[in-house]
Amino acid sequence: MHKYGDCSFCGGEVKDERVELDYRYKGRLYIFQEVPTGVCQQCGEKYLTAKVTKEIEHRIQTKEKWERTVPVDVFSEEVAM
Repeated sequence: MHKYGDCSFCGGEVKDERVELDYRYKGRLYIFQEVPTGVCQQCGEKYLTAKVTKEIEHRIQTKEKWERTVPVDVFSEEVAM
């Protein structure tokens, strides 16, 4: 269990949760499940410890085969606001 303190965006309480995390590394998208994360109970902002971040990057750099691969749609044109 990690003490995250209050959310730096809204001041809400940050609690430990296990979440699905979309992680972008060197232009690629990876999805990790059951990641220990601090989540703001007010705005939903997520916080990772340095240890968790290093473990995610280590797994990306050393894992040769992933459990599964899923297609992702990409839209590259500018969206009018």
